[in-house]
Amino acid sequence: MAAKGNVTHLDNDYTRQVTAAHTETKQLLTKRRKKRAMIMVAFFIVVFLGLGAQIIHTKIAMGQTTQQISARKTKLSTIKQTSQRLQGHVDRLNDKSYLEKLIRSKYYYSKSGETIYSLPYEKSSDVTAK
Repeated sequence: MAAKGNVTHLDNDYTRQVTAAHTETKQLLTKRRKKRAMIMVAFFIVVFLGLGAQIIHTKIAMGQTTQQISARKTKLSTIKQTSQRLQGHVDRLNDKSYLEKLIRSKYYYSKSGETIYSLPYEKSSDVTAK
């Protein structure tokens, strides 16, 4: 046996048995630690996959919301244009001369002493088309 200083290791059945038990205990502890490490790694992988799935789901929802916002903005601008056009029409209807022209052209209303002739191939000029 190798000697370190003044200490010499005995090489008998008991020391071999103690050394084997010590080695077996070390191997058992190593296996337990590896198993515990694998369980922890698996746990963190599951947690990270769950969080990743949540992030992906949130990004998809955000994209859909962005698309809805852009569609609603387009619809809002169309409605605003329609509202402006209709408000202009209301303003023109409040003008007496425009209202007279509209009634005369659309409903063939005549002033007193005036006669209206409608020709078959004549297209009437509609004041509202302006």
